[in-house]
Amino acid sequence: MTEKPSAPGLHVNENAQLTAIAREAAGVAARYLADVGAGPVEREYKANAHDIVTIHDRACEDRIREVLLAKCPDARIVGEEGGTREGTSAITFYVDPIDGTSNFATGNPLYAISIGVAVEDVLVGSVVNAPALGMEFWADDTAAYLGTKRLGPNPERALADALVLTGFPGLRDLGEDRAFAERERLALLESAGAVRNLGSAALELCFVAAGWADATTLTSINPWDIAAGFHIVEKAGGSIRTWTCSPGDVDGAEAIPPQECPAYVACTSAKRYEELDSLLERVHASRCERSLRNEGAHHE
Repeated sequence: MTEKPSAPGLHVNENAQLTAIAREAAGVAARYLADVGAGPVEREYKANAHDIVTIHDRACEDRIREVLLAKCPDARIVGEEGGTREGTSAITFYVDPIDGTSNFATGNPLYAISIGVAVEDVLVGSVVNAPALGMEFWADDTAAYLGTKRLGPNPERALADALVLTGFPGLRDLGEDRAFAERERLALLESAGAVRNLGSAALELCFVAAGWADATTLTSINPWDIAAGFHIVEKAGGSIRTWTCSPGDVDGAEAIPPQECPAYVACTSAKRYEELDSLLERVHASRCERSLRNEGAHHE
């Protein structure tokens, strides 16, 4: 499990400026998507039929990068479509131009533009703009907001009354150990008040920050999907635990920023759900064991 690193060296007003830049860039993409209108739209396939992209994903990211680089030309940008653009400053923007592309492509409004800002690997600003919902979630160094409404603190519920948002088990989970994944899914359905999958990690995190859900978890994710949402959850008073799912990570021994980890459990308050944390511990241990076994076979 990784732990949150110490605060970066920039002043609060400088971090606020970075947040404003991210919001401006997301707003440009949101206006573009508003002009596109509701789907369905033509899609292309990346790795497989479950991993799609549209021309609008690329067009949004191009517009976002243009704004970010105009204001922060030395920044590093980690984007879903354009890859990583290395920078010379301590600033990193994590960009997902359309998180929930499968939803967007069918006309489902549950998709969002997600931009997280980190300085020296520590998240300092964020925005998740859901144009079809007319919602902008964002956070600076002081608090998290939905538009102008401050988010949190949120009520704490027992797991039996909790709404959990998750896409677990995903294809990777089923491919690694179908019996384990199906058993754990059934246990979660039986123990939680309700389990739902929105199809957008960024929005699931924002719904937790808003108190519209109690927890969200995924076991395989990319930094651009979660960086903004992580920051919004924490600034709304929520809590996050992450796992690297790689050997050598013992109690956060590896200095990996939380947003760079592939597995997490986010909760709407400081209250943790032991059942969810334990599930991720088991996924982490299983993947570490599998990795070490494969490494040993490779050296034989």
